Amino acid sequence: MKIINISSLFLVLAILNACSVIELPAKAYDTAKEFVFPSGEKLRWKKVSIGVGQKANKNFPVAVDIIMIFKEELVNRITELPANDWFNSKKYIVNTFPTGLAIKSWELAPGDTLQIPSSFFGEKRVFAVFAYADYFSEGEHKIRIDHLKGGVVLEFGIDGFFAYSIGK
Repeated sequence: MKIINISSLFLVLAILNACSVIELPAKAYDTAKEFVFPSGEKLRWKKVSIGVGQKANKNFPVAVDIIMIFKEELVNRITELPANDWFNSKKYIVNTFPTGLAIKSWELAPGDTLQIPSSFFGEKRVFAVFAYADYFSEGEHKIRIDHLKGGVVLEFGIDGFFAYSIGK
């Protein structure tokens, strides 16, 4: 009986050892798959144009953030944040997920325009891109813009903004 128990123990140990051997090829497969078929999407932007109307934000500058999300698990978390919460928690989010996103920020006065070449945003694949604006007025003040192609235009008005693409 003791021989059966000892052989059973060796069988269980052999199976457990085999599981760790299987783990290594599985990780190698996942790495190779990510290399051949990378996740996320490349941005198809030629440039981004930002225009701020003369009476935007009660004639005060508008803080604008474009957030590029590189980790899929962050998309839902950022999607849920209205602009006020984003600007209040931005530093915490960046410190918590330093490689999960990149932020491009500007503060533009009423009447300002800005042309940004696509190279400024890099070549890294993204899961989502949001534009946020810090207005005095209540509201979401956020737009998802990763689906836009060609020339991306962000127009900031009195109490809100919108985005569209031209020359796809």
